[in-house]
Amino acid sequence: MTELIKTSPVIGAQKKMNPIMGVHQGMEVALSFVGQKAEKKHREILGVTDVSCFARFGIKGANAAEWLAQQGIKTPDLINAWIEGAPGTLVLRLGNSEFLVEDQLMGKACAKLHAFDQSNMQSAFHVARADASFVLSGSEALNLLSELCVLDLRDAALPINAVVMTQIAGISATLLRENLAGEQVYRIWCDGTYGRYLWKILIEIAQELGGGVVGLTCRFQ
Repeated sequence: MTELIKTSPVIGAQKKMNPIMGVHQGMEVALSFVGQKAEKKHREILGVTDVSCFARFGIKGANAAEWLAQQGIKTPDLINAWIEGAPGTLVLRLGNSEFLVEDQLMGKACAKLHAFDQSNMQSAFHVARADASFVLSGSEALNLLSELCVLDLRDAALPINAVVMTQIAGISATLLRENLAGEQVYRIWCDGTYGRYLWKILIEIAQELGGGVVGLTCRFQ
């Protein structure tokens, strides 16, 4: 049987840019747009990468943290915080009893979580996730966010393991700051139905500031 390939929530806007496409975690994704040399420059100034293809698992309920622990997934002790809950996997605590688990490029936890018989969960409920998600990098990333977000996102106001629920370009979004291969980046998640809109806004401002698109291959080379 042919595997069903999922569509990125931003693919309509991306295909107008004629990217080289590939598949990751069963979703079509833009691997490259303008070549490694140009995209590396974008990364250094202000790069925007679509990582909506990363696998996710949402769960909430009084026993959600306990259930994840039983599956070998560590969870943050604090609300609105994140940790690496398993090798290559981020775990965000979005409230007292709600979690978002997301595999990064090489993470493998989410496939195992989806494979469990969730009907046996007690006081824990699977939450379907269809996020659009982006990585922002480069020296101008904070300037971009200052144009779109009313919160103060300087390092002192956004600790490295904090999760912020805010509005970016007028839509609800989740944001955090992390070190990725020695480089400070910002991660954004939003409802997939707004993904195309937010992608276009981010790219427009990135280009104004001297940056632009970065494909998955260049981001994680």
